[in-house]
Amino acid sequence: MGKSAGRMAPSAFWKLAFVQAAEGDTRWCDQTAEEAFWCDHAPGYDERNPLAQRADALVAGLRALLRSSDRLLEIGPGTGAFTRRIAGCVGEIVGVEPSMAMRAELLRCWEARFGTPPQLWPCRWEEAPELEADVVLGCNAFYRMEDIATVLLKMQHCAARCVVLVQSVGAPYAPPLHVGLEGRLLERERAHALSDVLDELGIVHRLRLYSVERAPGTWGNVALIDWQTNP
Repeated sequence: MGKSAGRMAPSAFWKLAFVQAAEGDTRWCDQTAEEAFWCDHAPGYDERNPLAQRADALVAGLRALLRSSDRLLEIGPGTGAFTRRIAGCVGEIVGVEPSMAMRAELLRCWEARFGTPPQLWPCRWEEAPELEADVVLGCNAFYRMEDIATVLLKMQHCAARCVVLVQSVGAPYAPPLHVGLEGRLLERERAHALSDVLDELGIVHRLRLYSVERAPGTWGNVALIDWQTNP
């Protein structure tokens, strides 16, 4: 656990950061507010936030973890930017995406060359059935997940072979988690907070940082976190 987060257990730190953030932003706990946001932002989202399109080295690292026979389960595929880049590397893709606007945009942008469109479950990951997959993938999909330890354990349970997480690092794309506690402001980058919780759970994992040009002349790190579920 990073010193900036104090002596609090990593999963407790994440949960308290979520609760305090929700006090100032109804999107964190209100699905109606969240959907209204994405109705406005889903069209053209990939053009305004072209992470997957520019993260060639990270995508190469992700593809190296996949097999052509894999059944991949993607949590929160959103508009499908990462989904499209890995579609040819696996046998089947299933997604869990609660936003109707995001699901519609993913399917609108899907082309025949990507193969069969993913089957999409219209629910939050926490409410999804325990789906079977070889690989579970999540890309920047964790900001509305309060009980992150349970979320990660569910990923571990559903993945026969490995789990892969992609998480942007740093503002403005992924501001650190903040907790106000006893007059102090504690913070931890989201990618490292995820790694902290995995350590707490005893899950041996790897974290690699990739530098990505998010906009012309503007670079930022993106973390690729992965672990084997059946080593």
